[in-house]
Amino acid sequence: MKRRDFFLSTLTTGGIAATSGFYACNQHLNKKNASSQFSRPWWVKRINKPLLKIDDTLYKRFDSKANVFGSFIKYIGRENFLKLRQKSRNKTEKFFKEKKPGFRIEDRALAEAAWVLSRTGGLDRGMRSWNRQFVRTPQEKGIKRYSGSPERAALLVKQAARYYGAATVGITQLDRRHINARERGMDIIFEKVNEPYQDEKEKKLVIPDKCKYAIALSLQMSLDNIQCSPSGIGSAGSSLGYSRAEYLVGALAEFIRALGYTAIPSVNDLGSSVAIAVDAGLGELSRTNRLITPEFGPNVRLAKVLTDLPLKTDKPIRFGILEFCKVCKRCAEQCPAKALSFKDEPDFEVRGLWNNPGHQAWFEESPRCLSYWQESTSGCSRCIAVCPWAKKDKTIIHEIVKASSAKIPLLGGFFTTMDETFGYGEQKDPEKWWHMNLPEYGIDTTSGGKG
Repeated sequence: MKRRDFFLSTLTTGGIAATSGFYACNQHLNKKNASSQFSRPWWVKRINKPLLKIDDTLYKRFDSKANVFGSFIKYIGRENFLKLRQKSRNKTEKFFKEKKPGFRIEDRALAEAAWVLSRTGGLDRGMRSWNRQFVRTPQEKGIKRYSGSPERAALLVKQAARYYGAATVGITQLDRRHINARERGMDIIFEKVNEPYQDEKEKKLVIPDKCKYAIALSLQMSLDNIQCSPSGIGSAGSSLGYSRAEYLVGALAEFIRALGYTAIPSVNDLGSSVAIAVDAGLGELSRTNRLITPEFGPNVRLAKVLTDLPLKTDKPIRFGILEFCKVCKRCAEQCPAKALSFKDEPDFEVRGLWNNPGHQAWFEESPRCLSYWQESTSGCSRCIAVCPWAKKDKTIIHEIVKASSAKIPLLGGFFTTMDETFGYGEQKDPEKWWHMNLPEYGIDTTSGGKG
């Protein structure tokens, strides 16, 4: 059965028909918001606090060394690590000799080169410098710093972020528990100072107390690349996302500094980008223990900027992901490493020291995931590629499916089955990627929401 035939037939069912009618009746909302560059899909609901709970007695700032990247050898054992590394080398050589599509020299070169900007950054250096790099401050120009309203400042920040490459933008009051307690052997502390600084002698990174706002940012990755995962082509989708994130946070931080305020740029470092993004209304936490956005599903990279610029904040959102993930489980079924949870409900039971306790989630076996990254020789993004919310096609049927899932959660399992039936999420041929007519950066920048 073709998708079009299926769509026409399912329109006669009660659930789809009802949602289609609801969709049609609510199109005026989209038209009404057409003049606003920051409108969201009509089926996204603003709520006062995230759906998944936090235990205030247990949820604390996390030592980043405990994550799987900081303690991988500890979690799997040195002997297993050495075996895994040798296995990866052997497979890399074997794939190279076989000229296996997705693992050839040109495929790997694409991924390695896409890291170029990301590799120049790092905590408190490069694009992620905590202090001004190029712009002149208002004081240096002999003028007063920006003094517009929080509403106006939020508009400026969001528009600038979009211009620098963000897909969606949200703003929240900073919950300091989302900031790491330690980073690269140094304590992260808050002090009453004007500028952030690093003290090598005392081994501390200092964030000014006045930085009370967090700007959450998402960036699209190329779904055409991600759907080739695991392969060098798939890995390139992720690595280019990281490099673009470096420019985004660096440019946005400089923009805020030029207004006369403090800004601290961050990608994966400093704290939980996912937790901050949930608070800022970019999306909901999913079964992968990662963010799903209404516009792009899980096919995004996340970043953030902390600042003292007074900003109007956003609220968290709800669009059915919690209920959808309870019945879908496709990411867990398709995970090559068997690292994702099959539990029906999210809970507080962590899977290891790599998880920060005290918050409700579907916790993952991160060492298994990273082990498979090594074994595959090119990383892995299968959980993103197979997610029914990761869609490049912006036709009305997918809009109705998303709206139906948001408004009628019981349809989630049905849509997951149909998604698999139509072949969505199947690994794409890496060789065909080289012959595609791609847009800039491999993404469609003209569709989707803007936060």
